[in-house]
Amino acid sequence: AAGGLGADGRDNTEGEAAPKELKKITIAVMPNEDPKKFEMQGNALEEYFTQKLGIETEFFYPIDATTTVESMVTGSTQIAFMSARPAQLANERSDGKSLLFMAEVRPFVSDSGEKLDTFYYSEFWVKKDSGINTLEDAKGKNVAFSGPTSTSGYLFPMAKLVDKGLIKGGDDPKTYFGNVLFSGGYQQSLTALIAGQVDIAAGGDHAKYRFLTPEEQSQIKVIERQGPVPTHGIIYRTDLVSPEQIAKLEKAVLDMKTERPDLLESALFGATDFIPVNHYSHLAELGNAIAKTKIPHI
Repeated sequence: AAGGLGADGRDNTEGEAAPKELKKITIAVMPNEDPKKFEMQGNALEEYFTQKLGIETEFFYPIDATTTVESMVTGSTQIAFMSARPAQLANERSDGKSLLFMAEVRPFVSDSGEKLDTFYYSEFWVKKDSGINTLEDAKGKNVAFSGPTSTSGYLFPMAKLVDKGLIKGGDDPKTYFGNVLFSGGYQQSLTALIAGQVDIAAGGDHAKYRFLTPEEQSQIKVIERQGPVPTHGIIYRTDLVSPEQIAKLEKAVLDMKTERPDLLESALFGATDFIPVNHYSHLAELGNAIAKTKIPHI
């Protein structure tokens, strides 16, 4: 079995009928940039996975995380690429039938020198000439978050505000900031910041390099960093996708690094690789952030 099927939080419930082999698999890719850019890669992705899985594969590009979660809960999509908080929400809302089984790898060295392959950091950005040097300076300013279900674009930034005593758990961000924009993704938040539509924005540490030109990067600075944040992952419906199909999908994703690195980087979050993980272990870091922020389920 690929990646330890059955040994890492996947569905092994005795007495339950195994899911039938699907004739068509629908895969959702949660956007962290303009979904239209993803759709340009759609045909190539569908061809790749159809060939690898041996059945028709269709990609679906929801407009936001909430729509992605809903598609997993209803079963209209059976597999999804999504960030950590939506993955947990999908798991909770589908009575544990949606499980994360792979996570992206973003190799970097932390401050302590430790390599944290399946974690990254969230950041708060401002324009260098804004006069904002700390989160304390940002009181009453306009902020852009990715969306209410975003992990590094909302949950962990809110946890940092709680840590610093600027808000209390359960507070709406409007109690501290002026206007709050839920932009839809990292790219949109950074675009709003560069354009002067907001004074401060939050998102994953890799976003500024992925979505900004060198000139735009030179205009912004990081004023706060929070994490480590679990990387984005791939979840599946244990009651709809058979172990054999998941094994094939896992191999297809692992093979992308050598066979189609262009699709891996351009179409699937800019990841360099994915590795098998345990759902509960990978998402454990979310617990503290959720407990601090008391952010309600969406």
